[in-house]
Amino acid sequence: MGYLFFLLFMICWMIYGCISYWGLHCETTYTKDGFWTYITQIATCSPWMFWMFLNSIFHFMWVAVLLMCQMYQISCLGITTNERMNARRYKHFKVTTTSIESPFNHGCVRNVIDFFEFRCCGLFRPVIVDWTRQYTIEYDQISGSGYQLV
Repeated sequence: MGYLFFLLFMICWMIYGCISYWGLHCETTYTKDGFWTYITQIATCSPWMFWMFLNSIFHFMWVAVLLMCQMYQISCLGITTNERMNARRYKHFKVTTTSIESPFNHGCVRNVIDFFEFRCCGLFRPVIVDWTRQYTIEYDQISGSGYQLV
């Protein structure tokens, strides 16, 4: 989540940098010349910056969608992408043809508090679990069993 957030931030910064560059180095404005003239003039003023701008817009769209998808899964469903893709492998999920019920789903607000470990001056208490004490690390390669609850 942190990677996606900072990637989105850097893409926005790149878009801002391209627009600032055009304002300083290109002799055109959107209000004076109109949309199509402005686009052609900034593309000829600095083709590399125009390419970087188009590339940044493209990546902004899919990174924003991916960030929203991850936030939806974490906050509303209470599962990660791995759990969602492999839900049939885990016994603790109830999988139907239309939904996946997670025992870790505590509602949208509580899921966000637990995921980001918000404390807010003691008003919230995230559920912090030491997973190294919950499961053993023995794994049988032949039978494929292991990782038992302690």
